[in-house]
Amino acid sequence: MMVRSTHPGPNKKSPADGRARALHLGAVTLALTGWVLGVGVFVYLTASNGGLVVGGDLDAYLRAGDDLVAGDPVYIDQIGEVGAFNYAPPWAVLFGALSWVPDMVMQLGLMLLSLLSIRYVAGSWLWSGLVLLYPVSVMVLMAGNIEFLIAAAVVLAAHGRAEPLTFMALAKISPILGVPPARWRQAVAVLAVSLLVTLPWLHLWPEWIEYLLRQPSSIDLHIGPPWYLRLPFALALLLLRRPWASALAVIVAMPLLWLGTLVILSSVVRLWFDGRNEQAKVT
Repeated sequence: MMVRSTHPGPNKKSPADGRARALHLGAVTLALTGWVLGVGVFVYLTASNGGLVVGGDLDAYLRAGDDLVAGDPVYIDQIGEVGAFNYAPPWAVLFGALSWVPDMVMQLGLMLLSLLSIRYVAGSWLWSGLVLLYPVSVMVLMAGNIEFLIAAAVVLAAHGRAEPLTFMALAKISPILGVPPARWRQAVAVLAVSLLVTLPWLHLWPEWIEYLLRQPSSIDLHIGPPWYLRLPFALALLLLRRPWASALAVIVAMPLLWLGTLVILSSVVRLWFDGRNEQAKVT
């Protein structure tokens, strides 16, 4: 007696195939929608500002570079105020070295770096649209902040290169949690070079520390509890010993958490999918 096979033939499609195609089509639709939304927000904000302008965050970085070159104090004002610069001295030296570059060139260059970072984390220009579904993403791009650079550096560190993420830690501190323990030599090398670069301006280090210590635990743009209440949860995430968990710890432990910081979640999603793909290869 012959038993009819229930396995689909070469020209037949299983229900699982149909679901996979539907999910893919839905994801593509969302990605394209994200691009449309992102371009729309960019055009609207640009028109509202009377044209493309230097972002507020980048303006603070440029001010710090100019002050360093002029010999003026770098760490002034309060975090959250216009022009306040709160990154470690190597960043002030970097922007001082770039102080000859026109401000708008710096704005366009940082926006391009952020777009390339989005593309690296997303894996393609198409899937980059999924990141742009979050309207604040465009605001981060235009503000001249470095959150997308941090997201890309987190993914890069998980794949073997921790130098960029270590340098990002000199800006936002918590990215150091995303450096894999196996890459500590890379991190130490970056910190050593950063210290050497600042030798002519060693006075900036105690000034930076004093500046951070006098800051309030929260500012107007801040969301969530203060960093010292979030830090234990970030350290607990590290115990999972998963790249995506370390990426999430970077966000949870961010000294000042604001809506723009959430764009770093793109690295968490990317590393989670990377982990699933690795498990699939093993099985």
